[in-house]
This record gives sequence, C-alpha cells and structure tokens, in this order.
Amino acid sequence: MTLQTTGPISLGNVGTELGRAAGTSTSLGETAVRNLAGIASGAIKLSNLYGKSSITFTPAGGLSSGAPVTLSDWAAGGGNATVTIQCTQPAVWTWSGSGGAGSFVSVASGGSSTAITFSLSNTGYTIRQSFWTVSATAGGITRYWQVDLINEGYV
Repeated sequence: MTLQTTGPISLGNVGTELGRAAGTSTSLGETAVRNLAGIASGAIKLSNLYGKSSITFTPAGGLSSGAPVTLSDWAAGGGNATVTIQCTQPAVWTWSGSGGAGSFVSVASGGSSTAITFSLSNTGYTIRQSFWTVSATAGGITRYWQVDLINEGYV
C-alpha cells in the first residue's frame, strides 16, 4: 500500500510498506528507506516518505485507462512475439482483447501473479496480429497498458 500523504508516518509504517514483518527494525538512513524516499544521500526525514510506494511495475504503465503505455513486439520466421510486464508484488491482472490463433496469455484475466506474458506464435505463412488492453492493481496502485503483437510467420 502507498504511504499516506498527510499526518504522522512511523518507521513501522515504512517497514510495512517495504514488506517487512511486524517487529522488524527499520531506520531512516538505511538503503531501502532512502530508495523508497528517493533520497540517495544527505538529510532524510519521515515526511520525505509521504505518498511513496514500494510497488513498481516494469515497464511502468500509464496512470489512467485513457493514457495506457503501448508495448509491442514483432516476430517472423516461426518465432514468438512476446511482451512481459512485471510487478514487485502480486498484482491482479485484468485484460481483454483479440487473441486469435497462436495467442497465449500466462495469467487469466482477473488472476493474480507478479508477472504476465502475452505471446503470439505463428508457424504458418500468414500474418497474425493480437491486441490487448491490460490493467494491473497491486497495493491500491493501478496501471494501464496496450499490448500489440505482430507475427509474420514464414515470409
């Protein structure tokens, strides 16, 4: 979960955001806390952590369904066109689109995982294309993508 944007923040809140078990010690100067705050060196205070989250998606997604990040891949000669999106924590992945022949998605829509892969194979002599709209939610953070795959098969 993202840390609050106002009010008091405790080191316990910060440790929880970092995925630590209750009772585990956390200090402001340690690397994980500095990374979360985005402050590599120098003075750091708890207020530097307002609104911060340890949840990241790779590649980063769009902030709204109206502004998704477009990911694409192209393949030919019997290869696979593939896109993988990862999250630092298990996310619920929701997707829809036109898969068609040779399409594969590693996580069912509504399923939970730390990664999802979209793939399009083609061992024929025709062009195949797949298109998906994707969202993922983890710890209250939702991101959006559009995935486009083209596979020309054996040209």
